[in-house]
Amino acid sequence: MSNFPGLSLSVKAASGNYTLVAGDAVMNEKPMAASALHYMQSISKTFTAVAVLKLKEEGKINLDAKVNTYLPDICNHLPNGNIITVRQLLTMTSGLPDYLDSDQFLNDVVAGPLPMTSEQVLSYVYNQPAKFEPGTSFGYCNINYHLLALIIDRVTPNGHRQYITDKIINAIGLSNTYYIAGSASPTAPEGTTANYLQIDGTFNDVSELQLGTVRTFIGDDGIVASVQDIAGFYYKLLHDKTILSPALLEEMKVTVSDQGTPIYGLGLQFYKTNGGLQAIGHQGSGIGAGANAFYFPSKNTSVVLCTNAGTLFDALKEEQLRALYEEIIGILLE
Repeated sequence: MSNFPGLSLSVKAASGNYTLVAGDAVMNEKPMAASALHYMQSISKTFTAVAVLKLKEEGKINLDAKVNTYLPDICNHLPNGNIITVRQLLTMTSGLPDYLDSDQFLNDVVAGPLPMTSEQVLSYVYNQPAKFEPGTSFGYCNINYHLLALIIDRVTPNGHRQYITDKIINAIGLSNTYYIAGSASPTAPEGTTANYLQIDGTFNDVSELQLGTVRTFIGDDGIVASVQDIAGFYYKLLHDKTILSPALLEEMKVTVSDQGTPIYGLGLQFYKTNGGLQAIGHQGSGIGAGANAFYFPSKNTSVVLCTNAGTLFDALKEEQLRALYEEIIGILLE
């Protein structure tokens, strides 16, 4: 526990589910509770991808259409903007640069105010050089999923936030999951942990900054949830197969490779554990939070581990969380 202010672990299998917690939700004030809500960061990308696939089924989005079919004005300012497809956004093969690549973006996050508008977020990638020709390589990039959220906005009457809430969160009974990106509420849902960034060995409270960034990042971020809900989400998606039709789920699991290794589907990360187990799900990193949420097909088990310490700009903390997750998987499943 010396590496983290607080931790939550949830495991879901056919035989049942359980949650373990340690440390504090608010340091020196409030112990971590099993009901605590955590920032799930890029785990939100899986929800966005599911929404896009549902809209494909409804005939409202064509995955192989050019993005400029839906966002013509925006695409005119993006590198590769008028040749990338919706599928290439989903699979991280668009070649677009990311807002995280911009020093000005990072300066503006710290200076505020937050949340930023979508227009401001897009401005950090406008007229920047492409990283590669679409479809020729893999490059993890948050702006891909920001654009997917905007596409959902264009084809639904109430926008992507409401669609994700109605068609996924509420539809499958995730009672402790909240999509807060783009929300008008200036506060986090009740029960959300405080958030910390370790600087020179000291945990600094960055809760306000954490909330502001998550409210900014539509599509690629935005979900606050209990660990039980997220373990259940991946279990229902990949084990029960009750969220998407079988055909859409198979399409979601078609991977692209990076240096010969299958790495990403449609909003799904793929990796092998140290013990060789296939894992499918997503990892999340934030200024004041970190999360790993994966389903292990050979074990019919979902395992979610979250902390309220930042991993996005702390490579050591990210490695510590991943090492702990690997150790837990080794004990549980290997």
